[in-house]
Amino acid sequence: VIALRFWLLGAWLVMPLMVLELSILGAAFYLVQKASRDVETIDLSDNLLSVTRKVRSVVDEWQFQPYWVQVILRADHISWYPTHLCLRSHGKIVEIGTCLTDEEREELSESLKQELQILKPAERI
Repeated sequence: VIALRFWLLGAWLVMPLMVLELSILGAAFYLVQKASRDVETIDLSDNLLSVTRKVRSVVDEWQFQPYWVQVILRADHISWYPTHLCLRSHGKIVEIGTCLTDEEREELSESLKQELQILKPAERI
């Protein structure tokens, strides 16, 4: 409405710039909406830990035995970079929680470690 008023007053360059701004804003909303469809799911049962990641239309799935899987939370060698949360077992390493904050990765790491410890049988001495 404001751009239309300026256009009517003779500032004709306002309209093309307004169209350009609205196009860029629309493209940004489209990209954010498209990225918000990305999903990562972790399923844990008595004998299977499954990680499913859907990014755009590509679906990747990894499966681990809960008894052997290790949960690794490591800091990056550059201090301001985010931490990395990985699952490792039998030579396979999968990074999970890439869209989480550092605090959320720590919480997920502790939660996974606790749940995996519950599933492991008590060691005999």
